[in-house]
Amino acid sequence: MQQVSRLTMTGRRSTLPPKRGRFRLPRRLGLALAGIEWRMPEHAGLKGAAALFIATAFAGMIAGDHVRTTIGYATAWCGLAVDSVRISGQSETSEIEVLDSLALGPHASIVTLDLGDARTRIEALPWVARATLQKVYPDTLKVAIEEKKPFALWQRGPVTTIIDERGAVIAPLADARYAGLPRVVGVGANERVHEVLDLVRPFAAIAGRMRGAVLVSERRWNIVLDDGVTILLPQDKPEEALQKLAVAEAKNDLLERDIVSVDLRLDDRLYVRLAPEAMKRRIEEIKAREKLAKKRGTDA
Repeated sequence: MQQVSRLTMTGRRSTLPPKRGRFRLPRRLGLALAGIEWRMPEHAGLKGAAALFIATAFAGMIAGDHVRTTIGYATAWCGLAVDSVRISGQSETSEIEVLDSLALGPHASIVTLDLGDARTRIEALPWVARATLQKVYPDTLKVAIEEKKPFALWQRGPVTTIIDERGAVIAPLADARYAGLPRVVGVGANERVHEVLDLVRPFAAIAGRMRGAVLVSERRWNIVLDDGVTILLPQDKPEEALQKLAVAEAKNDLLERDIVSVDLRLDDRLYVRLAPEAMKRRIEEIKAREKLAKKRGTDA
């Protein structure tokens, strides 16, 4: 049978589209590929299984968020474990507290240690104001601590705490080392320590003997001296009241007498309350004077 040519009778190629069929490689390329000898690599199945296992494990680490942990174990095993922690600057904070806050664990790696998180945990300790952490490769962590400075004592009921200059609580008062700090008592007194200290500072005879100050109803102050004498100040113009007391002290040594309190809450007068023994003596003196006066009247 003769092949039907796609040429027309005039010798020109037909403009009809070619017939659709399966894609076939060019003859020469097909012969070249057929001549290649295909062989599987040695242990290809074992290597493929191992690659699949590694890929699966890596995907599991990513899905379970264990990449950092795995890297940590690996780098620690390679000699980059945290072997030494050098702590400096602390006096009230124990090294045990700092180490517990670091939470290093048995296989802590210096590579994966998050300094930001560690610093946050250390600065949450009661006495720590700021902490600076530094990695020293291959195995050392330096921790420099700046502690808060105690400024005063704040008493609320039976509880007394140490506060800093801003009035923030540092820690409970646990021993007598800070017992000599100025003491303020009452709700909100911790935030007004500077107010009462500035108030009494110009009056040396009072400031030098002040043991504490009580904020009454968050409105006015009572000053307590070292011998227990209480000075009741007015809500308005307390500095003028203290000036009045300072004059009385200079003239009559008022605060050296056997008294319990000095009431300065009224503008035009000053009330002094005697101690019980002094009050008893005072009553006896008054009675003696009255008796003497009667006797003189009778004799007359």
